[in-house]
Amino acid sequence: MSTHVVTFDQFKRKYHDEASCLPILISAKWPNGYRCPRCACVEAHIITTRRLPLYECRNCKYQASLLVGTIMQGSRTLLHKWFQALFLIANPSSSINAVELASVIQVTYKTAWLILHKLRHAIQQGDAQQLLTGLVEVISAEYNPCNFHIKGFKTIRNEQPFVGGASLNFYGEVSYVKLKHVFMPKHHPNKELSYWDYSNFIETHVSSSVRVPFIHYGSKKYNACDTINIICDSVPVRINERYYGVSDKHLQSYLDEVSYRINYSLKPNRAVSKLFRLFIDTPAVTYKQLISRKPMCLHVQVA
Repeated sequence: MSTHVVTFDQFKRKYHDEASCLPILISAKWPNGYRCPRCACVEAHIITTRRLPLYECRNCKYQASLLVGTIMQGSRTLLHKWFQALFLIANPSSSINAVELASVIQVTYKTAWLILHKLRHAIQQGDAQQLLTGLVEVISAEYNPCNFHIKGFKTIRNEQPFVGGASLNFYGEVSYVKLKHVFMPKHHPNKELSYWDYSNFIETHVSSSVRVPFIHYGSKKYNACDTINIICDSVPVRINERYYGVSDKHLQSYLDEVSYRINYSLKPNRAVSKLFRLFIDTPAVTYKQLISRKPMCLHVQVA
């Protein structure tokens, strides 16, 4: 397997138009060749009068679109712009916000924002399928949406608690990270998460095969693995330097993006190919759904 790390310029030259993207999209959609979603027939008539080809089954006449069932369903944005955005959000060596993406792929800010959030949604779906195993470290931490690097930035303390969980290997090294936002009720008697019941996180994100003695609890200030401690400390900087602070409504999406980059920090090519697979397998979420849905987070239990 090649260890050559693909750069964005190389990726952009390869996937620069629709024609260069179509073959990989078709092979990802039907890795074993076309098969009708309705009757499983393997023969189709290809309708080429549209921007993207439409496959009409020769048996039942069902018309299959390449975008149906993917995160791109309903989008009018050109394929190569989607591909380039995918590379930029997945590759650990690069990070980009909506303003920058709009400039790079030449779309409006709203389109860039929507593309990035749809890709984060795909990352969330992939993360939900990956449970923590082995020796598990679970600690509490906080995100503050203040960017102290901006001159004149008004400091407003609005800490948002989150839980950092990690699978550790035999040597105590972090092998997989999860970062999950926690909703803290306004009138909760204590703002520290050291009193929080971790059962919700354990039930949702830790494999049932992990026995209780192999789950360690702590806070980012004490009794925690040094690596997960450092990771949680770095979260506010990672988010604020790029996005200048995010709201609690969308914080979980950004936490999932950060953890994705961390998990694939040593495997940039793998990060792009993994997200492409999620990109194909994740049904689309609409702009209305993104802006109207409640914050995706865990909930503190009030004693």
